Amino acid sequence: MSEETEIEKPKKSRKKINWTTDKIMSTSALFISVISLIALLYQSYLAREENKLIQMQQSASVLPHLNQWYSNYNNTFKFVVGNKGVGPAFIDEVEIALDSEHKFNNTKDLFDYIFKNNKVLDTIPYTYSTLVEGFVLPANEQIDILEIKNAKHIQPIRDALNNENIIYKIVYKDVYGSKWVLTNDNTNGTSTNIPITSEK
Repeated sequence: MSEETEIEKPKKSRKKINWTTDKIMSTSALFISVISLIALLYQSYLAREENKLIQMQQSASVLPHLNQWYSNYNNTFKFVVGNKGVGPAFIDEVEIALDSEHKFNNTKDLFDYIFKNNKVLDTIPYTYSTLVEGFVLPANEQIDILEIKNAKHIQPIRDALNNENIIYKIVYKDVYGSKWVLTNDNTNGTSTNIPITSEK
């Protein structure tokens, strides 16, 4: 039987750190620098979060809130868009689709088309205001897009509007440039009474 002999590897000698005063001071300075850098980065993060909060508060203080409704009062019928917010709404885009075939970029052209192409309505007098790109709607103000003042004409116009498939989208901005959308298109689960933020 042959005996196997293990060859012992020479042990590596560990160098001992000689902690002199200079090394202690330099190591402490390095440690303090790292801690200071971490504290500076954390303070920067907190400052950014505080700025975001301030911007949100500022935006909320000037937030427009468009809404659309019908008014039928004192023998007058109105198709109204109003700003129920606390800041002006800058209309950035108006898109209106009628029966998925005709598209308009303002309310005047829409109602001109409806009244001219409907025999029941073509003799009814009406007044209008145009909602179009570039229009500014101040806070707590409204625009009467369509107004019918004769009581006997109210029901025909209501029936005609109910029979038309009008899909609208109004994109508007606040004073800080944040965009919002008012639409009656329910494909995204939105409602005419709930503006949603726009990602444009």
